[in-house]
Amino acid sequence: MTERFTSDLLFILIVLIVAAILGFIIGYLIKKQKHAKLVKELEEKMAKQKADYESSISSLKADHEKEAGKLKAELDNCRKELKALQAAGEFDAEAARKVFGKKVNKDDLKMVEGIGEKIESILKASGIDSWAKLSDSKPEGIKELLLEKGGSQYAIHEPRTWPDQARLMTANKWEELKKLQDELSGGR
Repeated sequence: MTERFTSDLLFILIVLIVAAILGFIIGYLIKKQKHAKLVKELEEKMAKQKADYESSISSLKADHEKEAGKLKAELDNCRKELKALQAAGEFDAEAARKVFGKKVNKDDLKMVEGIGEKIESILKASGIDSWAKLSDSKPEGIKELLLEKGGSQYAIHEPRTWPDQARLMTANKWEELKKLQDELSGGR
């Protein structure tokens, strides 16, 4: 019985080992198949995200080009307007004197309501030395320039109307300028 018991035990052990190996192989194949399916799903998801990303980039580029075109057209119109204003006539000191009751010097930035000696010197040192250049400037840029070059004490100054005033001066529109300045308080 011992011999039969040993052979039966050996047979059972072999069957168990074969079953374990088969179980391992089947488990490995199932896991590999699940892994392959997951990899395929991730690849499809990445491909979709890439397509969405490329579509978004194309859309943004188109929007950017459209906006850039609008801005270029607007800039061209502003340049044309400035040239037209400059071509409207040379500085008419006599007309300015009649409206303001005093001698007005060409490109005197202090004629702008809100600009005094110190601000004029800051602007001129920064290259804004004429009414035309001031009229081309953006109020936000002027404000940054004042704070950068002059310090925090210039934070109270509001150059919102300075380019408009300079544009009127460049065009010899002295009466319109006087009317605007009469409505302003300290350049605002």
